[in-house]
Amino acid sequence: MIATHRKYSNLAILTFILAFIVILLGAFTRLTDAGLSCPDWPNCYGYLTAPHTDMQLQGASLSYPMLPVNVKKAWTEMTHRYFAGTEGILILILSLSMLCSTQNRKSIGLPIVLMGLVLVQILLGMLTVTAKLKPVIVLSHLLTGLSILSVLWWIILDFYYRTSPHRTTRFTPWITLALLLVAGQIALGGWVSTHYAGLACVDFPYCNGQLLPTLQWSQLDSDLISIHMLHRIGALITATYLTLLSFCLVRHKTFRLAGIMILSLLCLQITLGILNILWLRPVLMALAHQAVGILLLLTVIATLVKST
Repeated sequence: MIATHRKYSNLAILTFILAFIVILLGAFTRLTDAGLSCPDWPNCYGYLTAPHTDMQLQGASLSYPMLPVNVKKAWTEMTHRYFAGTEGILILILSLSMLCSTQNRKSIGLPIVLMGLVLVQILLGMLTVTAKLKPVIVLSHLLTGLSILSVLWWIILDFYYRTSPHRTTRFTPWITLALLLVAGQIALGGWVSTHYAGLACVDFPYCNGQLLPTLQWSQLDSDLISIHMLHRIGALITATYLTLLSFCLVRHKTFRLAGIMILSLLCLQITLGILNILWLRPVLMALAHQAVGILLLLTVIATLVKST
């Protein structure tokens, strides 16, 4: 039985790493404005690869005369699609293997959830292109990808923590609240990104010279300053709560490492967020900001699994 779980765990780890890469590739695609570099889906200008030969470029020009090919950006988009397709295949193999196992009935819900999320993600991937990067669809695409990553992480953690003798539910409600806050803050960050509102405020702690500009709460789908500031307010609330929680966790031997990691990642994330504003959002800096946010989410999930 242990050998069977180890097999699933190894496959889940491989799939998890690939899912993490896919999310970062998606972020890089968005940050470099390559999201619509292929006007069709799943092909790119009708080809299985980004058009690059003279014949392919000529064919693309004839098929899409109003959409000239940017070969570099098209390859960025197609690379993301290739990795995402490979991830989907691995998730299918993992899910079916877990469902067919007679020793894994207790966790039957996880593979079903995984396959459901993958189907939704495929649909959202198509709609992202056909709906021309509509913000709500792009955000849903990101959040579904993070949900897939989180379920894979949960599968891995469930194996490693299953026999842990050091379990306590004392912090479970507070860690659950931390998870909701971090997930909500990531969603706000995604809303900022999909509206390209990261540079709506170009100074810190002020916003274009104002400590708290007038917010248009009824225009949170269009007013860039309001979208940006909502993310800042959420960051303040989340950071305050995580700091307090970390200090509590550090005092408990079982959760000491988790508390230190959460606090360290939080400090790094805040620093990257400020530098993204002051340095006018360099692509690699923005990518690092998203990566650390995901690591923070995964650390909170690991802490929650350990406490349940």
